[in-house]
Amino acid sequence: MLLYKDVESLKKCISELKEQNCTIGFVPTMGALHQGHVSLVQRAKKEADIVVVSIFVNPTQFNNPEDLKNYPITLQEDINLLENENCDILFCPETSEMYPNGNISKKYPLNGLDNRLEGEKRPGHFDGVCTIVHHLFDIVSPNKAYFGEKDFQQLAIIKHLVKSLSLNIEILSCPTVRDVDGLAKSSRNKLLPSSHRQLAPLIYNSLVKAKHLFGTKDIAELKEMVKNEIKTCKEMALDYVEIVNSESLIPLEHSQSQEKAHILIAVYLGNVRLIDNLLLND
Repeated sequence: MLLYKDVESLKKCISELKEQNCTIGFVPTMGALHQGHVSLVQRAKKEADIVVVSIFVNPTQFNNPEDLKNYPITLQEDINLLENENCDILFCPETSEMYPNGNISKKYPLNGLDNRLEGEKRPGHFDGVCTIVHHLFDIVSPNKAYFGEKDFQQLAIIKHLVKSLSLNIEILSCPTVRDVDGLAKSSRNKLLPSSHRQLAPLIYNSLVKAKHLFGTKDIAELKEMVKNEIKTCKEMALDYVEIVNSESLIPLEHSQSQEKAHILIAVYLGNVRLIDNLLLND
């Protein structure tokens, strides 16, 4: 596995690979890698000649400085994992390499996708996400880029970004990978003490209950049921739960609608904020 830390060296390498007509599959990450990331790398290995993974903890997408400070860093473990998966190239730049003029994010026209849910709770978050993803796309110049469905709103926004900027990149969504008890794999899970980790499956279980009842109860009842489920755990605090159109992310009013519907949730378990989502009508 080749490891690059500076933009120009990586760009030169990518340019040489493109001259050989290699297709590039790209998996952008913030490190603290887990089986969810592995699933993205494995799919990229099947569909592209060269797989590039980036590890960069992007400061501009953190609206809470404590969250950035506490984000898990496990670089050597990440390198070992990627080598085991036969990743071709790892790009892990310093912040000054990605933001030579300071940690400033750009504004992108996102058609309101960024104004609700995570966007409402974390002002500026998606400006930071789009800034770094656009920059990474420019550096790596991938044919395909792979994102997990756990970050469902982020996925919708990146698809919109690529379309609005007319970037010639195929965005591929990959299913959420879960532990055996249902908890979605997340880098933040590493921050959970064992006593809290045992409680965490309640989040997914509440979504599954909503899925089973979707179409038989109205939206307000389903959301109230999920809220009450989360309330049964004193260590948890609900940040939001919403049922939305799977493409527009606009909140739905009727569960009998034929539109594809997703339920999205954010919960604090102690000091750790966890998000999840589930398609309600397959």
